[in-house]
Amino acid sequence: MQLQSTSTFGKLFYLLRRIHIRPLHIIIPIIFAILAAAFEGVGMGLLIPILNGFLQKSFAFVIDTPVLGDIMEMLPPTVLQNDKLLFAVLLGSFVCIYILKSLLRLLSVVSMSYFSERTVHHLRKELFSRYLSFGKLFFDTSNIGHHGVVLLEFSRKALLPLVGIDKFVNSLFALIAYFTVMLLISWKLTLIALPPFFLLHMLVKTVVVRLRNISHVTTERGSALNKKSIEILSTMPLVKAYRTERLEQRRYTQISDEKARLDFRGNILLSFIQPIQEIMMILVVSAIFGAALFIFGRNQIASASALIVYFYVVVNATSKFGMVSGFRGVLAHTAGPLEAVLEIFNDTGKFFVQTGSDRFPGMTTDITCKNLSFSYNDREVLQNVSFTIRKGQMTAIVGPSGAGKSTLIHLLMRYYDCPSQSIFLDGKDIRSFTLDSYLAHVAIVSQETLLLHDSLRNNILYGLESVPDEDLQAVIRRARLLEFVERLPQGLQTLVGDRGVKLSGGEKQRVAIARALLKGAEILILDEATSSLDSQTEKLIQEAIDEAIAGRTAIVIAHRLSTIKHADTIIVLKDGRKEEEGTLQELLDRKGVFFQLWEEQKF
Repeated sequence: MQLQSTSTFGKLFYLLRRIHIRPLHIIIPIIFAILAAAFEGVGMGLLIPILNGFLQKSFAFVIDTPVLGDIMEMLPPTVLQNDKLLFAVLLGSFVCIYILKSLLRLLSVVSMSYFSERTVHHLRKELFSRYLSFGKLFFDTSNIGHHGVVLLEFSRKALLPLVGIDKFVNSLFALIAYFTVMLLISWKLTLIALPPFFLLHMLVKTVVVRLRNISHVTTERGSALNKKSIEILSTMPLVKAYRTERLEQRRYTQISDEKARLDFRGNILLSFIQPIQEIMMILVVSAIFGAALFIFGRNQIASASALIVYFYVVVNATSKFGMVSGFRGVLAHTAGPLEAVLEIFNDTGKFFVQTGSDRFPGMTTDITCKNLSFSYNDREVLQNVSFTIRKGQMTAIVGPSGAGKSTLIHLLMRYYDCPSQSIFLDGKDIRSFTLDSYLAHVAIVSQETLLLHDSLRNNILYGLESVPDEDLQAVIRRARLLEFVERLPQGLQTLVGDRGVKLSGGEKQRVAIARALLKGAEILILDEATSSLDSQTEKLIQEAIDEAIAGRTAIVIAHRLSTIKHADTIIVLKDGRKEEEGTLQELLDRKGVFFQLWEEQKF
């Protein structure tokens, strides 16, 4: 489904279809709004005979009035012959019409409120689902702070027109009813009233165009402000270490000042609409009053009661016209956030990871890479890499920094979408299997352990359901976490802090190992799991790793080559290419790239 319309309404209805909301549902509040406007027009029309009756002190003329007289003839003769009863019927009808109009308006507001809130709720869910469906490449090339604004702020701002569309429709149809009443009272005065309304339209149009332009820039600055906030708050140790608090404050203040100025200009432009409306109302009323007295003469135009109603209708029509024009301002103000939201629904294929239809039953023989090449951000990371990882064996992947080791692991974890016919599981393309069935057989322990601001227990059990307590305790012992847990005042219920800030590096790694063990996956990926640790902690974690990989297919990226002495196969990468492959002794005897790395570390 591709976006074809360029109008704000077209984009809005396209968005509704993308989040599975039927635009037809909006018809219900609109129908209520139209009916309310129709009854309001009828009520205005009834004011004329009521006022005429007061001025003439008789309501007998009502029977001879077109349309109204036909309706009145349906009443019993006793009512038609009694002046007071006629007045009571007219006044009662007027009151009933306005009560009905108010009830219809209330139904319109309530149904519109339900529809708009439901739509915002659906949009947030679909946006979050959309983010979850993207591969790692999307987040590598964008900013998390911006996406936070899209989810929490722009998702509501983008749908603001829906909140007010019932008011717009009600005002629009009420305006039509008012002009109909005005034409029936005096088409001459109405011709005089139209030019100021046209002038109001042109003035508001000018404001709307400027508002639309400001909206896009304001959206961009708002996103930049949130990006800066998230960036600095998430790298606070760096800021503190280099004493850049004042520098970052100046940068933040500069962006905030720009956004504040844009917000102020936008609010000022929106505020212009109401005064313009009031000035136009004075001009319209003055023009009509002047025309009535000096051009036509009051008696040539309408009765006194009709003039009173006419002026009342003009005042209300000006107000309704202002609401219609104000809605155009809302549409303009929405343009920026709406564009930002629609960008997330852009079906750019490179951001998605291909999922197949076959179920992965489990590994039986091997994982094979054949001429695997991969690029991102216009940089080739892997070039024609080929090797085989056999079931039940430990395969180590080593190489200098930037050789493509982590990228290879990310492809095996399906964070990125690999080229077709490049990675095979038991001879079948990895892309042919569903992500759920494949990743159910894979667990990873990475250098950077990702933890949630939750209890230690929930972090270990993340992604798992109905795990028996005895299995959890067994895994804690195997991951060498038992002594640590026993020291905690709240045990497994202890909060680990944001991103596990309350835990040391070694403790985080053991949590990740426990999580992987509990998953019971047959393929275990260790991405530099013991790097940046002291020797005592490394020894403890290495013991847990050795126990974890027993009987599993292990793929290990190692920074410290001493940890892969017992690997069945070692694959050496350099500059994105496979340089060597073999056992530890074979590679040392070859005296190639691996031998150089080994000697450097030994030294």
